[in-house]
Amino acid sequence: MTPRPAMFERMGPKFAKAFGNADAVFTVDGVARPAVRVILRVWREIDLAEEQAVEGTTHLLAVSASTVPGLASQRDSVAIGGVTYQVINIDDDARAMLRISLAGDI
Repeated sequence: MTPRPAMFERMGPKFAKAFGNADAVFTVDGVARPAVRVILRVWREIDLAEEQAVEGTTHLLAVSASTVPGLASQRDSVAIGGVTYQVINIDDDARAMLRISLAGDI
């Protein structure tokens, strides 16, 4: 993967400070890290499956890439509001923020 440009490294914490709406504690490789500001997005989608309405909820967390080095899918977790969620996917396109999909209902 391409290294993260220095400009994006500096932008991540500024995005989190300006737009953050939750505090999260990440556990990376079994070690809890200090709380960081994150951007939590939740949206619901409704679709029809075999003539029944099916509702799905997606939880996406954005965090500055520089605040959680070593974060890995399926191994690590994040606590928001005292409840712990499994990290199921991390989308890292070498920009300022990591986009993290969470398992569970928030």
